[in-house]
Amino acid sequence: MKINITIDVSREVLEGIFITAIEGGSNYWCEFSDEALEIVNKTNPKDGVTPFSQRLFNAVFDNGAVVPIHDAEGDDGDEPIGELCYDSMLEGLRRCANEALWALQEERDERGDAASSDVVFQYMALGEFVYG
Repeated sequence: MKINITIDVSREVLEGIFITAIEGGSNYWCEFSDEALEIVNKTNPKDGVTPFSQRLFNAVFDNGAVVPIHDAEGDDGDEPIGELCYDSMLEGLRRCANEALWALQEERDERGDAASSDVVFQYMALGEFVYG
């Protein structure tokens, strides 16, 4: 039996996932190259107030930025292991809903934590759950 479920994920929930993942849930595997920092800074310059995680979200969600993601344990110069863009977020959310619905539901129900944010973020950045 196969069923299709429609899940609304608000901007606020997505922003919260980014913030929690970047500031703690995903920092054990996720690293941003100088190129990624330049892309984010170009679309959302540092203002001394807004944290990188929120500026990253704004760059991708609002400004259509494509930001490469690197493995934190990889050698310098390694190729990106994934990328964040609006399309990868959408496709990652679809896959997460099919493969790890619990994580997405935790985030939507405001019960999310570093673990659930990391799972959803991995789907958005890598297209699958790899680390953990």
